[in-house]
Amino acid sequence: MKRSTVFNFSGILFTILTILLNILNTNSQSWHTMGTGAGGSVNAMVNYNSELVAAGYFSTAGGQLVNNIARWNGTTWVPMGLGTNDSVFALAVYNGLLVAAGRFTTAGGVNCNKIAFWNGASWSSTGGTYNGSIYALAVQGSYLVAGGNFTIVNALNISRIARYNSTWQTMGWGFDDNVYALALYNSILYAGGNFNVADSLEAKKIARWSGSRWATLGVGMDDGAVYCFRVYNNSLYAGGTFTTIGGSVTNRIARWNGTSWANVGFGFSAGVYALHSLGTSLYAGGIFEFADVQPASRIAVYNGTNWGPLGAGISGSAPRVNAINSFLGDVIAGGTFTLAGGLPANNIAAWKLNTGIVQTGNEIPSQFSMSQNYPNPFNPQTKFKFSVPAGGYVNLSVFDSKGSLVAELLSSEISAGNYDVDFEGSELTSGVYFYKLSTEGFTDTKKMILVR
Repeated sequence: MKRSTVFNFSGILFTILTILLNILNTNSQSWHTMGTGAGGSVNAMVNYNSELVAAGYFSTAGGQLVNNIARWNGTTWVPMGLGTNDSVFALAVYNGLLVAAGRFTTAGGVNCNKIAFWNGASWSSTGGTYNGSIYALAVQGSYLVAGGNFTIVNALNISRIARYNSTWQTMGWGFDDNVYALALYNSILYAGGNFNVADSLEAKKIARWSGSRWATLGVGMDDGAVYCFRVYNNSLYAGGTFTTIGGSVTNRIARWNGTSWANVGFGFSAGVYALHSLGTSLYAGGIFEFADVQPASRIAVYNGTNWGPLGAGISGSAPRVNAINSFLGDVIAGGTFTLAGGLPANNIAAWKLNTGIVQTGNEIPSQFSMSQNYPNPFNPQTKFKFSVPAGGYVNLSVFDSKGSLVAELLSSEISAGNYDVDFEGSELTSGVYFYKLSTEGFTDTKKMILVR
């Protein structure tokens, strides 16, 4: 993890070229509002039933009374029953149900102490009574796992972490301080937070569950806390307020490959509170102003080698990104801010990666399919249509007759549904091209002809 302090001309030139490429790549992408946004802080997001669910501490979304949680269908915000009576800090999907957790005591008018289930129409209790807040959720096999600052669940001594499978249960002896993040990596559950002890063992800010007790990860973080996780490129990335691991500088982000820690570029100038991966990119959000050696206002993107900004980023009075998600091919940032890319945006905004992608109708298809583009032959515009029966990662790319990539139209997680994608070939020469749809369990390639 040691970094050389010697800089040569080729290294400086590479950095300059990387910055220029980031600028060129983001010129065709931009920030967009999502209706009139949310009336307060957005703390968590998740995709559920082909919609984006956002939650936090806000009474309105899109001008409607929603009480701390609402769903976005791509055009409008919709309430979810009566919402909750206090803040939501975490969201997850478990056994087909949406799970919301936080500081609230009622959801939809039902007593749901700190955690509740939403079945698409109404709220219900998990049967748990917590004496503190829940900050993080994860699903491991048949279990729903919750972490936070609580020490008692249903009159049981459960120190800051518990799991649910019809009833709430302990997980070892727990932690000596707050748990802020949970994630699965190689089927193992990881917990991050402000703790220094897990199951009576020293575990500085991070630990993993062996199935019967908690174990350490190397030397752990020297300072600060871990606030978020994301699996990317076969490694577990941790973000937070820590600056060193084992004496080596990491600057608020590091990656774990299963055996050791490594830094991720030069890191960030201030705290990282959200991580999200989409296709070949990793996104980070927080309160930082710099990522690596360049300006990046509260949100940045990593291509596996370097960090770069997302346009003008997020700004306003004391701006902060608390959550990042993806929906319909866009990167969604939520937090506390009033500007995104210099445009007015109330606490939630979309970074448009794929401006020509549109979900058509509300019908959920029964199988994967991709139609022949129309028109074909074309000059210079054409349209692709495809269907996915379940949400997940989808890639749609165009190749020339030699197999070289000429355009990546979609590389993100999307919801189940039917989609239209516009393709513009004005910069291509006449000839035969191929477009390929790839997702888990399905691949299809078709030929098209550009005639100029």
